[in-house]
Amino acid sequence: MNLLSRLRMRIGDFWWHSLLIFLACRSGDAIQAFIGLWLVPRYVPQSELGATLPILQMASAVGLPLAIFVIPFSRWLTIFSVRNEFGKVKRLMQIAFYGSGLVCVVMLLALRYVVPFFFERLRVAEGALGFLILCVGISTPFSTVFSNALQGMKRFKALTIVTTIGAPIRLAVLLVAMPFRALSGYLLGQLAAPVTTIGVSWFALRKELGRGVTAVPLGRADICAMLRYSVPVAINLTVVSLMGAWQMLLIRQRLTEFDSAAFYMISRLAEVATFVGLSLVTVVFPYVAEAKVKGIESERLLWKLLGGTFLAGLAVTAIYAIFGRGILSLVPLWSEYASCWPLLALYTLRQTLSITTSAFLSYETSAGRFSFLWYYVPYLLLETGWLVVCTGYAAFHGILPESAVSWLESLHVARLEYFVWWLLACSSTLTLLIGGHLLVRMRKPSHRTDN
Repeated sequence: MNLLSRLRMRIGDFWWHSLLIFLACRSGDAIQAFIGLWLVPRYVPQSELGATLPILQMASAVGLPLAIFVIPFSRWLTIFSVRNEFGKVKRLMQIAFYGSGLVCVVMLLALRYVVPFFFERLRVAEGALGFLILCVGISTPFSTVFSNALQGMKRFKALTIVTTIGAPIRLAVLLVAMPFRALSGYLLGQLAAPVTTIGVSWFALRKELGRGVTAVPLGRADICAMLRYSVPVAINLTVVSLMGAWQMLLIRQRLTEFDSAAFYMISRLAEVATFVGLSLVTVVFPYVAEAKVKGIESERLLWKLLGGTFLAGLAVTAIYAIFGRGILSLVPLWSEYASCWPLLALYTLRQTLSITTSAFLSYETSAGRFSFLWYYVPYLLLETGWLVVCTGYAAFHGILPESAVSWLESLHVARLEYFVWWLLACSSTLTLLIGGHLLVRMRKPSHRTDN
């Protein structure tokens, strides 16, 4: 038995596959960091740099109908795979393909009326951006169906290959396209990754999805179970997507061009704190879904997931808290934002808490539990709603008492510092709510993780 085999047996399948996905993701993160922290600031002028993240959020919002449509796919791809019902897996993939085409046509018609309103507030020229936003928005959830198929069937080797080659292909497209039109080229780069995922995944799944497998219609029981699962997940996904897009739009619209550009820079650096958590979430989903199907307990996976995610993010936060100013001063393109280094550490802590809570929510979703929606949805509405109210107080003249409007104006909220502190406070509150949720559940005598 070679060294790698012994290592895999010692650490177990969960940590082994997590390590593979982590290494594949991190090999691409060097490229991702180069793109986000050097290539984009180099070609996108500061006056438009702050619009980059809202444009990506707009693409996510555009893809929301399709994302809702494919919600049950990741879970049932795993369930059908565990049962060796590959005919139903193939039928799910066919439904996703035709459904994506229909949604694309509908969203193309809707964007004709929405896009001008959106770009006016971003202060950028539309050009081809509207069409590219549609392509990115549709291709991303569609590619997720394929990556979820690899994930659900535990084809982690193929998933590792997809993850590894996606970043270099994206970089090649960006290097060619961005010098001509920075924002359009950036979206073309975003489009390259999901297209690559679709192509490679289809090749990797040819055995399960090829002509040798006959598509089997889904039964009524399957459809009803999918609907019961999809409704709460759709509520969660809709609120998350729309509130996230609104937050990014507010940051671009309410803050100065310098502050919105500074937010772009610190958010890209803070993203490092999420790397380990994202890798763990990718691996844990099929394991928890399989445990649910087999009726076995998976609580230990939850603590591995939360512990690994939080500690890794906390380590990155500590590095930025100590060396943040020096890091921002390393590169000329970053140096003018060096004064924002305290906000870098704070926002990295916010991202650490966010990815940890997201890991918990992903675990709950994979197990088919949605009790967290009772506090998570109001939290998201409050987090974004307060920013809308306190930065758009002028719209409340004649609606609220003038004393209240004057008080909102006196807060001087349209500052990057306030946005970062508010987002951190909200993430901290959500973390406490989740901690209380877990504590209550653990104290129940009859508690089983997958009940």
